[in-house]
Amino acid sequence: GFMAGYRTLFGDPLAKAIEPLVPITLTQPELVLPWPEGQGFYVSGGPHPAYADGSGWAAVDFCPPDVLGNCFYSNVPNTAAADGVIVTARPGEVQLDLDGDGHIQTGWVLLYMHVALDFDTPVQVGQQVKQGDVIGYASCEGGLSNSSHLHFSRRYNGEWIEAGGPVPLVLSGW
Repeated sequence: GFMAGYRTLFGDPLAKAIEPLVPITLTQPELVLPWPEGQGFYVSGGPHPAYADGSGWAAVDFCPPDVLGNCFYSNVPNTAAADGVIVTARPGEVQLDLDGDGHIQTGWVLLYMHVALDFDTPVQVGQQVKQGDVIGYASCEGGLSNSSHLHFSRRYNGEWIEAGGPVPLVLSGW
């Protein structure tokens, strides 16, 4: 049957199942605001879809003060909200894996969208970063945007975690 053929080609799909995907006792690791300490950004969008229509309302948007209402690259960096390993690094999108296993399907992963990579020293896939390290700069790259901003969201075990849900998004105590 179908499952026998699938297992022959790809292995048992249930062999690596994580149950439950989102435990009822889940707590967010400590995260800081994703920009340099002492710098101010504006909250420009409350909870909204994380990646595309139908994804959880896991994202919030922040605008840097130097390019409000424009699609220019900000001079104020976006930084790592926690220690981790870069698993995606392309213009417009960076993903930071907090458990360091390099898989976005396990543990906590932070998604930074509309991020221009640093032209001089861009982050690279596999790179270890520390909290506060530069990830990139707010821009309009990577999807629909009419003003430079950082679109920031979280996943746990591949599932979007809603910003205002049972495990609220908390950054530097906010």
